[in-house]
Amino acid sequence: MKTKELTSLAMLLAITILLGIIPNIGIIQIGLVSLTILHIPVIVAGLMFGIKGASITGLVFGLTSLYVASTRAVFPIDLLFVNPLISVLPRLLFGFITGIICEKLVKKENIITYGIVGFSCSVIHTMLVYIALYIWGQKTLNIDIGVLSFFKYIVGAISINSIIEAIVAGVISALLMKGIKRLKRR
Repeated sequence: MKTKELTSLAMLLAITILLGIIPNIGIIQIGLVSLTILHIPVIVAGLMFGIKGASITGLVFGLTSLYVASTRAVFPIDLLFVNPLISVLPRLLFGFITGIICEKLVKKENIITYGIVGFSCSVIHTMLVYIALYIWGQKTLNIDIGVLSFFKYIVGAISINSIIEAIVAGVISALLMKGIKRLKRR
């Protein structure tokens, strides 16, 4: 990576950390609903730098999530994120998968493509976290919710919280990338 790219990546990492550690900025609590925009820098890193940049940003996202869960969990489910297999691993995989999508599948660079990538990658993030919660959260809580119950849980969560997050991620990713591309042309 060139110095300019390293500087841009460092800024995305700093934004990720700030979004995570400042309450109600990157993780917005609205009653029982927890909306996150912490995954957006990972998507932008994927669009800008591909696999390497998105993976690094995903790792920082996961570590920030682990820190937040360890220091200021709000709901009992938040305590599950103290387990790095639930907080860090899915975010690292998310970064890697986002990088692959951006590097290998994004052929046209325009605001519509950025929005679709932001939306799609947000849904992938949600699925990875819920799968990690299913695999390792049950063991932590010493329960077995079963595959059918888990499927209902996923459908319920996706139909409300995650769709809002995905739409927000799509819009913000598209606008950010439009602005970044405009700045690069100068």
